[in-house]
Amino acid sequence: MRAADEATISSGVPSAILMDRAGRAVARAAIREAGGRYGRRAEVVCGLGNNGGDGFVAARELARVGLSVRCLVVGDVAGVSGAAGEHLRRAAKVVEILPWNNVELGRCDVIVDALFGTGFRGRAEGDAAQAIAAMNEGGAPVVAVDIPSGVSGATGAVEGPAVTAGATVVMAAEKLGTAIGAGSSLAGRVEIADIGIAVPGSQAGMVERDDVARCLPRRSADSHKRSQGAVALLGGSAGMSGAVKLAARSAVRMGAGYCTVGATPSVEAALSAVLPEVLSTVVTERDVLGAEALGHFAEVIERATALAIGPGLGTGPDQRSLMTSVLDRVELPMVIDADGLNVLAGHTDDLAGRPTSTVLTPHPAELARLLDLSVPEVQADRAAAARAAAERFGCVVVLKGNRSVIAEESGRIAVNPTGGPELASAGTGDVLTGAVAALLAAGLPPFEAAWCAVYVHGVAGAEAARRVGGPGVLAWDVAEALPEAITQTLRPRMGRERA
Repeated sequence: MRAADEATISSGVPSAILMDRAGRAVARAAIREAGGRYGRRAEVVCGLGNNGGDGFVAARELARVGLSVRCLVVGDVAGVSGAAGEHLRRAAKVVEILPWNNVELGRCDVIVDALFGTGFRGRAEGDAAQAIAAMNEGGAPVVAVDIPSGVSGATGAVEGPAVTAGATVVMAAEKLGTAIGAGSSLAGRVEIADIGIAVPGSQAGMVERDDVARCLPRRSADSHKRSQGAVALLGGSAGMSGAVKLAARSAVRMGAGYCTVGATPSVEAALSAVLPEVLSTVVTERDVLGAEALGHFAEVIERATALAIGPGLGTGPDQRSLMTSVLDRVELPMVIDADGLNVLAGHTDDLAGRPTSTVLTPHPAELARLLDLSVPEVQADRAAAARAAAERFGCVVVLKGNRSVIAEESGRIAVNPTGGPELASAGTGDVLTGAVAALLAAGLPPFEAAWCAVYVHGVAGAEAARRVGGPGVLAWDVAEALPEAITQTLRPRMGRERA
């Protein structure tokens, strides 16, 4: 965004004009949040930089259309310069400008947060921290300019006090700070304002319903079970048959024509009892899968179009040997999850040089083990962690969690907006594994298969919660809701909206 902003200014558009457009967009959002114009009161809290300049414009525009406005500046107004200084002088002609000086926010209908911008890092302190607390305690809806103050624009991380906004008006394009991390929860409704800045070549995008609808496979009138893709699935062990059941159920609910599970005798018996539409075969006489299982599963793999491995696999030398053999000998598109990832920790060189792409679907603790980091380090910059893993391992990486991040080796990332706390239940990750495998089997490229599956999985979680009618959503409920989630995603709609 900095580069795009500089390029626009270099092309001949003065920064004061861009600031004026930004402030007007903020004012329009503030009027909506206030519920009107006349008789409404607004408090605008400004910093000393360009974010404050946008606030000065918003204050001036709100006063012009009839609101009673007061503008509070955190810091010495003598430090406001450039385009922000120009708009401060213009605002002062029609708006009361006061130093913060720890004053209380007055009773108002809307608060504009123009304190810190997207360049903020670290922890707000002193008057800035007091201003953030006052905005949060003011009792009126808050409209943030570009990002809630106190949130890192690059990572979405929050190290200290931060504004909780009802709406955030972002200029030209959304920033990572409102898309991921704590910032995504603090931003409220994100509104994108076109102020005349082109943002070409972005390496990060927000997955939208239309994106997924364009990629999801459709069944033609002459479709048959083999044309829909065939998933081979290796997983399960003594006492852990549930995970592989969920992954298999998800694969067929996501549209795979075939799903065949290679399993231990006890897991195979458990599968046969509850999943008649899923094929299964015993690939070992032991209680865990080892390298010998691959040989007994060879015919299934030859006929499959994607492989999933890991759910319920267990950890140990046998499973480690199986993973080594699979990565060395299987050329199918592949998704690795759960214990498949755990046995790779410390042995990630096995991933290098695979002839076809692999999708890894770790939660933060699993990715931390793969990267030899701590979980807080992964969570502090989720985009960077996912990108680092994708580049190091040559894989597509799905870092699961609130606002899952999907990264590929090139550095591109996609952020998923669907899914909520209803997915915080054991087994929902196994459901995602099956969904990714089904889309890989249908022929989608790994990056697209990953973010499409994550999006639909999130919609299915919401649909499952609706059906259950409260807490207690089970992973099986999510798998069963996948067909309706696909239908909702493909259903035509009027207009455009962000998910």
